[in-house]
Formats: sequence, C-alpha cells, structure tokens
Amino acid sequence: MNEQGGLQKEAMTRSERRKRKRRFVFVCLLFVVSACVVGAWGMVKRETNEQKVIEQFIIALRQEDVHTLRQFIDGPLNHKSLSPLFAYLRQHPEGYDRIKKELERQKDDRVYIKGLTSTPPIFLMKLSQGTHKFEPALYHVYVQTNEKGARIFINNDYVGETNVPLTQIGTYVPGLYEVKIATDEHERTETISLFGGERIRMIRLDFN
Repeated sequence: MNEQGGLQKEAMTRSERRKRKRRFVFVCLLFVVSACVVGAWGMVKRETNEQKVIEQFIIALRQEDVHTLRQFIDGPLNHKSLSPLFAYLRQHPEGYDRIKKELERQKDDRVYIKGLTSTPPIFLMKLSQGTHKFEPALYHVYVQTNEKGARIFINNDYVGETNVPLTQIGTYVPGLYEVKIATDEHERTETISLFGGERIRMIRLDFN
C-alpha cells in the first residue's frame, strides 16, 4: 500500500514538473513575442514620426514660413539667409520633391559622413535632443579671375576682393546666388545654383 502511494506521489511530482516546465516555456515565449511586438511598434512609430516631420518641413519650405523653418533647420537662419533657397525653389519647384526624396532615403540609409563626403545631401536629417533637425549643406565658393583687386559681391553684398588666380568668397547654404566682380571701369556677373552636387564650387569671371 505504501509502495503504491509512493508511486502515485512520484507520478504526480513528474506531472507537476512537466506543468511547471510548460508554464515556464509559455512565459518565455510570451516575453519574446511581446518584445518583438513592442520593437516593431517602436520602429513603425519612429518611421511614421520621421515621415510626418519631413512633410511638415516641406510644407514650411513651400510656404516660405521662416518661423517654422527656424524650428526645423539646425543653425542660425533668418529670412535673408533663406532668401536664396526660396529663390531657387521658386524657379525650380521640382526641388521640393528632390529634398523630400533625399530625406526619405536617409531614414533607411544614413551613409553621409560630414566632412568626408564631397557630395552631401541638400539637407541632412538628424536627431538632436529628441527633436528632428535638418542641417543644410554648406558649399564653399571660389572665384577665378584674371583681375586682381576687383570687388566681389554676392547677392549685392560686398564680401571682399579678388586675389589672382583663386579667391575663396565664403560658405553658403543651398540656394540661388548672383556673383559679381567689379572694378571702377567694368563688372561681370554670373548666377550660380547651389543645390546638390559637390561641396566645392568654382566660378570663373574674367575681364577681356
């Protein structure tokens, strides 16, 4: 009788161990599934938020809303510094789609390394203190000329004088710029578009 009771007790113990093992496996599976769901939801939420921010940024560009753009663009900008960009986009409205497509590609493929890539995106999207910011490309502009000491103007702002054969005139954000060199006798003017492409730009303005 005691032997039979011992066998029953041992069988119950084995059954209980199996139940506990099944419960443990179930809890582990539940934890893994929950983690996957939460991770996937976080990824979808982040991508949705990024897409929303991109849309808001493009709308602000279309409306030339400087107040809103200041919140998005990383850097001290005002209406004057953004005017060349607005001027370019008015003449080339396809530029809005180009900016948008570049930003959307960056969500999945952030390969640009600042300072090491010669062809930066027009705007680089980055996360700063939990807020999405857009950093404009900076283009380094040089003037080549055969006239030494000519005055240089960018969008009618005096920026210096030529120093043959090559003069760096500054660093500029994307946009449409008018470059003029002038002496007391004559002047030359060229328009340059800084919107994608190489960071270093050279413009030749010779006097005959």
